[in-house]
Amino acid sequence: MFQRTSQSASGKHTSFVKRILIAAAVVAAAACGASEASAAQVTVSAGTTPSSIPNAFLNIKTNQIEGVMPDVIREIGKREGFDVSFDVIPFPALIQSVVSDKINLIVAGMSPTPKRQEVIDFSQPVAFFGKGIIVAADDKNTYRTVEDLKGTVVGSGAGEETSEELIKLGIFKEVKLYNTAADMARDVALGRITAGFNDYPIWKAQQAAGTLQGCRVVDGFTPLRKVPIAFGVKKGNTALLSKINDGLNKMKADGSLDKILKKWNYVD
Repeated sequence: MFQRTSQSASGKHTSFVKRILIAAAVVAAAACGASEASAAQVTVSAGTTPSSIPNAFLNIKTNQIEGVMPDVIREIGKREGFDVSFDVIPFPALIQSVVSDKINLIVAGMSPTPKRQEVIDFSQPVAFFGKGIIVAADDKNTYRTVEDLKGTVVGSGAGEETSEELIKLGIFKEVKLYNTAADMARDVALGRITAGFNDYPIWKAQQAAGTLQGCRVVDGFTPLRKVPIAFGVKKGNTALLSKINDGLNKMKADGSLDKILKKWNYVD
């Protein structure tokens, strides 16, 4: 009788231990699953410029990074399983920052020129843009190409390729060079120059912000050329670059990329 009782107690003990082991296994599996999910949702550090409206900029009212490139990379992150954190970095320092691993990604209005492609890798183009013009608000003339401005005085940014191209055309009375878009817009409003050349999306953003007093943006103007902007990564970072390109392909296919581009006036 005593022995049977002992065997029964032993059986209960064994069953209790099994239950503990099963419970521990379930907890461990759950923890492992949570860990894997956490590892999957990585954070990508992105360097961006503070004042390149509408490409990428810091909205001082909301203290948030905004613009066409931030909007696109956030959407790509949602689709490809990563979050994005932003570091505000001056444009000239962006490439060195990604090369030195200070950041993982460049999110700015950067064009993949041959010289830059020697140093970093670029995604497929996110958007293309060209130079637009502003004229005086009371100027009702129709301007479709640079030929419509023949014989006038125009303005363009100092040190820009477009400025050199305009000068080489030899069709203008003068091409004045400006260090800031604000100075150029002022001279347009005052009638000192007939038109001012700058990136079309930038002019549109300034018009929306009410900073082009006395001027109007000429919609439908055909630029001399259009250049692409793209995301940049350190050379060899194929894992991140593949995710970005995959996300861009999906966004192009379902129309979400076009929607963002229209929001920031990248579609004339």
